Amino acid sequence: MQFETRALGKIEIETEKQIFFPEGLFAFEAFKHFALLPTKSGSTFHWLQSLEEARLAFLITLIPDITTKYRPNIDPQFLTLIEATETAQVEVWGIITVPTGKPENMTINLQGPVLVNRARKLGGQFVSDDPNHLVRTPLLDLVDHGSNQAAGQS
Repeated sequence: MQFETRALGKIEIETEKQIFFPEGLFAFEAFKHFALLPTKSGSTFHWLQSLEEARLAFLITLIPDITTKYRPNIDPQFLTLIEATETAQVEVWGIITVPTGKPENMTINLQGPVLVNRARKLGGQFVSDDPNHLVRTPLLDLVDHGSNQAAGQS
């Protein structure tokens, strides 16, 4: 399928990259069809691009690629929504916010992670009830902390 995007221009979006969000994303419930697209080869960042609105895209990354300490308590009922029976069946993504002109201040949303069941091409966003999971967690602090953590465990 050909699609015009704001970030990547006109691109071909293969069926395997398309994800259906039965409940949409928080504050964007009307949009249910998205594609998961890499920003560039080898990057940990991806675009979660709406297939219903070219201007709607979220910069995201896999949270486990940044830190191994993040363990959201995912309600089994939520997993049922995306046709998963356990967390091992889903990818856990965080939405990134990059302040204009200050990429060093980018944050990641750990309170509202996006879960994707690639096998079923379903996704959803849920709320973590852990008070340590903030909406705007400084991404670079988390990466540094994860790197130091890994170094300490070697």
